[in-house]
Amino acid sequence: MIRVAVLFAVTMALAGWHGALAGQFLPTSGLVVYVFDGDTLKVESGGRSFKVRVLGIDTPEVGGPYTRIEPFGRMASDRTKALALGKRVRLEYGSKRYKDRFGRLLAYVTLPDGRDLGRLLITEGLAEAFRSTRYGRKKLYHQLEAQARKARLGIWSKPRKRR
Repeated sequence: MIRVAVLFAVTMALAGWHGALAGQFLPTSGLVVYVFDGDTLKVESGGRSFKVRVLGIDTPEVGGPYTRIEPFGRMASDRTKALALGKRVRLEYGSKRYKDRFGRLLAYVTLPDGRDLGRLLITEGLAEAFRSTRYGRKKLYHQLEAQARKARLGIWSKPRKRR
């Protein structure tokens, strides 16, 4: 029995999975096969699909059954598609919670060239940093957001009531 457990653990590690909770494994890498919007991706790993919410950021909405279209929503979504769609990314869990209330994995997304997707979107003014959630890169993300605000980039180029 111990041999089977060790073999299983080694197999999952080689497949790019991370043991987060007893009996639950989380992908540490995968292929981005769909972009829902600027901060939500569909990632395939180990023969399974996962909906991933980029940890620490919020991009404007592109519209849908429960949301209205927001300025810069399409631009943020298109930028995420250009950066991540069809690419193999790394996923890193930097919060005590691994999933949000909608069942999406909460992870930092690292692009093949080593850049942090969330950091890029904030720097370009296409995302804002989470305020209420605790996560490891919170201080950095808020500093980057302040710089984008000061430069009036993207979402920060319009008065708040118009965003």
